[in-house]
Amino acid sequence: MKLWIISQYYPPEPGAPSVRLSGLAHSWQQAGVDVTVLTGIPNHPDGIVPPAYAGRATPYTEAMAGIRVRRHRLFVAPNHGRWPRVWNQLSFAFSVLRSNLKRPADVPAPDVILASSPSFFCVISAWLLSVRHGAKFVFEVRDLWPAIFVQMGILKPGLLVWLLERVEMFLYHRAHLVVPVTRSFADDIAQRGISPHKIQVIFNGVADADYAQAMLPQERGETVTLRASLGLSPLTKVVLYIGNHGEAQALTQVIDAARLMVRRTDVVFLLVGQGAMKAKLQEYAKGVPNVQFLPPVKHSETWAYYGLADVNLVCLKDIPEFSMFIPSKMFEIMAAGRAAVAALRGEGANIMQASGCALVVGSEEVDAMAEAIQTLLDDPARRATMGAAGRTFVAQHFLHSALAQRYLQSLQALRSR
Repeated sequence: MKLWIISQYYPPEPGAPSVRLSGLAHSWQQAGVDVTVLTGIPNHPDGIVPPAYAGRATPYTEAMAGIRVRRHRLFVAPNHGRWPRVWNQLSFAFSVLRSNLKRPADVPAPDVILASSPSFFCVISAWLLSVRHGAKFVFEVRDLWPAIFVQMGILKPGLLVWLLERVEMFLYHRAHLVVPVTRSFADDIAQRGISPHKIQVIFNGVADADYAQAMLPQERGETVTLRASLGLSPLTKVVLYIGNHGEAQALTQVIDAARLMVRRTDVVFLLVGQGAMKAKLQEYAKGVPNVQFLPPVKHSETWAYYGLADVNLVCLKDIPEFSMFIPSKMFEIMAAGRAAVAALRGEGANIMQASGCALVVGSEEVDAMAEAIQTLLDDPARRATMGAAGRTFVAQHFLHSALAQRYLQSLQALRSR
C-alpha cells in the first residue's frame, strides 16, 4: 500500500501531532507500507526556521528514518496571534494542494491519503488530492474543529462558525474512514449523523523507541546532571509541567497552586515549553518565587525532564469540550515511570485513574491540585509505586506498534470497499 500522510506538523517540530504521526509512520514503514509525509518547513512553535531548513527552495524531499518527507512552503509565524496562525495554516493547505495536484516524480501515486487535524484547512486539500489521484481519503480528528474554539472564546457563533461547521460535516461525509483519537470524539461525530461503521478510534500513545528510551536518563544519572545544570539542590523537590503554554492548558492554575505552596521552601515548579500564553503567564507569575519558566526542549530531551520531576502535571482548561480530550503527555509520563497529578475531566481523567499513575482532580480546581501535589511530594514510596504502574499500563495499551497495527488493518480494509 502507498500512503500519503498530510500533516502541517512533523519532526523536528515538537508536539503531539509530530510525535504521533512520526511514530505511526515508522511502524507502518516497517510493516511494508510505502509512506510519504507531506508537511511544512519546520517553524513551530516559535516561528523560527532551523538553520538546516532555512533558505531552501520548496517543495523538496528528504529522508527521515527511511521515510520520504516532502517539505512545503508556508507563511512562517509563531504559535500566537489569531490571524498569523490562520495564515500559517491556510498557506500550508494551499501549498500542499498546489504542489501535489500533479504527482511529484519522486513520490509514488497514493492508494490512501490521510490528513490529520490540526490544522483543519489541510484536510480540505487532502480531500481534493484524493479526488485528483483516485485515492481513499482518511480524516484523522485530533480536535473537534471549530467547536473547541467556540467554547474557548476564540471564535464567536455566527456566519463564520456556521460555514466552518458545514465544511467539517462535508469532510466527514466524504471521508472513507474517520479516525478520532478519543471515544468521546467518535460518539460526538456519530451523533451528528456520520455512520459508526466508518469511524475507528485510534488513541494517541508512545512510540516503541521512545518507550525504550524513556527510563534511560534516570538509569544513567542524566537527571542528576540536568538537576545540577538547572542550579537545583539535590534536596529540592520538582513539580514539572512540560509542553505547550496555550489557552487550552490554563496554566494559571499551576501558578495559583504554586502560590498556595509558596511557604514550602523545598519545592520548585518548572514550566518548560513555549506557546501563545507564555508571556502572559510569566507576567502572572511575578511575585511567585517558586515558579521558574524554561525554554522548550527537543522531544528526545523530554525524558530527562520527566525523570527529574518528583511530580509531573497534566492539565486542561475547565470547559465542557475538554472532557472529550486525552492529552498525549499522559502517555509520556507513564512511559517515564513517573507519578502525576492530572487536572482533567472525562475520558482523559478516566484513563489516568485506570493507569494508577496519577491523582486526578478537576480542571482548574486549584486547592485540590495543590493538595494532591503535596500528598505525592511527601510520599516517595507511593510515587514509585504509581510510576511503575503507569509504565506497565502504557506498555499494555498504548504503544504505537499495537496502535499502528490496528490502524493499518483499517487502512487496508479501505481497498476492498
